[in-house]
Amino acid sequence: MLNNNERYPRPLTDAERNWIFTALPENKPGYKKYRDIIDSYSVIGAGRFGAGNLILGNDDDVADPDNLAAPIFAIANITYGDAGVYVALHEEVEEQIEIDFKASSSGNIPDDLSLAKVWTYSTWVPGQKAPNDNAEVRQIYIIPGQVILAVAPTHKKIWVYNSKSGINHFIPVTNFYNQVMLIQGITDPETALNPGRLFTDLNEFSDELLAGVFLVYNKHWKRINLDYNLFEKKGGDGKKSFFGLFKKQR
Repeated sequence: MLNNNERYPRPLTDAERNWIFTALPENKPGYKKYRDIIDSYSVIGAGRFGAGNLILGNDDDVADPDNLAAPIFAIANITYGDAGVYVALHEEVEEQIEIDFKASSSGNIPDDLSLAKVWTYSTWVPGQKAPNDNAEVRQIYIIPGQVILAVAPTHKKIWVYNSKSGINHFIPVTNFYNQVMLIQGITDPETALNPGRLFTDLNEFSDELLAGVFLVYNKHWKRINLDYNLFEKKGGDGKKSFFGLFKKQR
């Protein structure tokens, strides 16, 4: 995993494949799709960040690490005794997937993970608390039972759950908070440049506001496909707005 002098392309090792698949539950179709893609790929090069940063793709392709600034798709944490590894998969871009492995100690994680402690956000479903520590998760219903925005203040994470694919799409906190500030019209730097408020002062943000912000955010940085005709509502001035549609959903 941490060898900088490898020759490419090469297959994933059994350990690497097992680690990756802990973040991709096969009972969710969106993650199962990535399992199938990864099974057809090889390691075609190293990424920009040295050992443990790999690029997967087709055998005849050339790794392009400078073109892979893709959002994180799934993560997993694996611990076994004193050893541990953090796995992060990025979204596929032009038939290449960037993978990060970060060892938390010099110990060895066995290929057989049946005795390891594994947790991932990929297995989360609405109604559950946060993985690993059962911390609180605030859930905002965009489409009840289908699309749920989740905010985990202790974890400092935001994701949106899509029931069709089963995927929990991570949302970059700073980008989302910037959209909150734009919609609220707040320009004071002390407030506008403090995205941590989303977690420390979460109760100050209503479900209506967060749902509306997500819809605006998703139009600019699409995380899931939505039929926006379901949400647009004309106000008294004839302008369309996403707000005022979520008050009864909490």
